[in-house]
Amino acid sequence: MIISHYPARIRAFLANSACVAAACRAIALVALVGSVAMPGVAAANEHAEPVIRLKLHSVEDLTAEPAKAPPVSDEAAELKKQAQTKYLATKLKKSEAAVRKFVDLAWAEAAKREKLNPELIIAIIKKESGFRPQVQSPYGAQGLMQVVRRWHGEKLRPSESLFDPEVNIRVGADVLEEYLALAKGDLDVALRKYSGNARGYVNTVLKESRMLAQVGEQAARRAQMVAFNTAGEG
Repeated sequence: MIISHYPARIRAFLANSACVAAACRAIALVALVGSVAMPGVAAANEHAEPVIRLKLHSVEDLTAEPAKAPPVSDEAAELKKQAQTKYLATKLKKSEAAVRKFVDLAWAEAAKREKLNPELIIAIIKKESGFRPQVQSPYGAQGLMQVVRRWHGEKLRPSESLFDPEVNIRVGADVLEEYLALAKGDLDVALRKYSGNARGYVNTVLKESRMLAQVGEQAARRAQMVAFNTAGEG
């Protein structure tokens, strides 16, 4: 870039080695905006030297490190779990402590699996058992995800109980993954099979799963914005 043709004030600005790259980008942007805003003029002066005027009011150090965005991994997951727990505890009229342990188990199990998210597992638990780990249906479905042992005995060890929340969620997730594979990834079909074609089951579970995801995302975004604004003020 040749800077000798610019006024002394601009040459002094460009002489600062830390600002050369910023000046080049600024000049290129001005030229681009000019050609887009006035295509006729740009075409008429296709071979002419561009005339660029820069008004320097301040110099910004573009090498300074920007404010860091708040963490979005483990902290975001924790915020989502907290929000989902509070939402569920309110709806089910249970203590947050009673709900949270099952939310944690659902998140931990989903993390091991490629095609299942925690909100889907939690929504099934809510629909199947209302977060009651000891519940049993008349036809033998047991625990949080209402798994029938005689149909899925190969997924359990003899010493394991479906009234154990961790075992139940693991086996329930195994069953759902199996049905997803049989349905070639069609979640609606898999959920219908999981429920034994219960009326309204698919819509209820999917709606609740989306609501849980929304509750978690909103909580994480709010916290992220607060943290970002606080960092900016500092």
